[in-house]
Amino acid sequence: MARKIFNQSTRTDVVMCTAMISGLVLNGMNNDALEIFRRLLKEKMRPNSLTLASVLPACAGLVALKLGKELHGNILKHGLDGRLHLGSALIDMYAKSGRLDLAHQVFERMFERDTICWNSMITSYSQNGKPEEAIDIFRQMGMASAKHDCVSISAALSACANLPALHYGKEIHGFMIRSAFSSDLFAESALIDVYAKCGNLVLACRVFDMMEEKNEVSWNSIISAYGSHSCLKDSLVLFREMLGNGILPDHVTFLGILSACGDAGQVDDGIFYFHCMIEEYGIPARLEHYTCMVDLFGRAGRLSEAFETIKSMPFSPDSGVWGTLLGSCRVHGNVELAEEASRHLFDVEPQNSGYYILLSNIHADAGKWGSVLKVRSLMKEVPGRWKSPTVCSDVFNAQESSS
Repeated sequence: MARKIFNQSTRTDVVMCTAMISGLVLNGMNNDALEIFRRLLKEKMRPNSLTLASVLPACAGLVALKLGKELHGNILKHGLDGRLHLGSALIDMYAKSGRLDLAHQVFERMFERDTICWNSMITSYSQNGKPEEAIDIFRQMGMASAKHDCVSISAALSACANLPALHYGKEIHGFMIRSAFSSDLFAESALIDVYAKCGNLVLACRVFDMMEEKNEVSWNSIISAYGSHSCLKDSLVLFREMLGNGILPDHVTFLGILSACGDAGQVDDGIFYFHCMIEEYGIPARLEHYTCMVDLFGRAGRLSEAFETIKSMPFSPDSGVWGTLLGSCRVHGNVELAEEASRHLFDVEPQNSGYYILLSNIHADAGKWGSVLKVRSLMKEVPGRWKSPTVCSDVFNAQESSS
């Protein structure tokens, strides 16, 4: 309706365009947002700081780094780089475009930083595989007397879980208690994840039991916690308790259960809950669920069923799915299926030497040294394809010494 009114308007201004761009971005319509921005420029309207802050998330969503850089240049040209909301939007855009270095440069050059800016940087590092840097920024935030909120704490706790670093998690837990964040649902759920991933299921359970209120995130955290510790029965008991408390499961709930079934080797349970998710709760299976099922069948040596699961996927499998199958082929010595999985992997990620190494190892285990040589030749066809030659050489040296 808003789009219809906007298109029918005979006169538009920057305010209307900015509101339209913001609305489209919030609804995930990033290309449409950029279209409105281009129309704004075509009609010789000058974007203000709010317009730029609204369009930068569209660049982030589309990973349009080139356009993001052009907008950054426009911000610098018009002396708008001191605006806090623009700084946060730039940090987010660069981080989501894979340029954490540029995100950090923007952050360092900001004369003033509010909680949102700090949170953007902590979250960016935490979500991009740099947990130590995320914790360091969290500490700097405290030393700068900036005000922490539940986002800061949840992002820092997520970083602790990814390290994993129990002592950092306990420090933040203490801070939560002192600063009255101990009753925040999302921070508490993140704390459960920290304790579970650091190997302390007792503390994870204690945090859950002491929560005054629980939502689906809290239940998902504790279900996954027990599952990751190979306690499938406890996970399923908690799942039933969750339903008994009137909280419906989501895709994350079933991801935790399927993962737990895989760790426990309970294939039949995994199949049951996979179909339960789709048929009883109407939750469509995502890529992660299919990967769990492939892993479930693969661990049990039921490789043909793992392969059939991949073929039944309603979307294209990624390297993670094929890589899971290839790993299972190594464990169970299935050379034929390993070659099938490898063909797909070499198409999806031709530069990843790890898959070549894994296939080489499978052939080597089967005593097929001629095939090992073929894999080596394949790796050498494209320059730069070898990323770990020292690891690969162990396999090939073994072949040469045995011939």
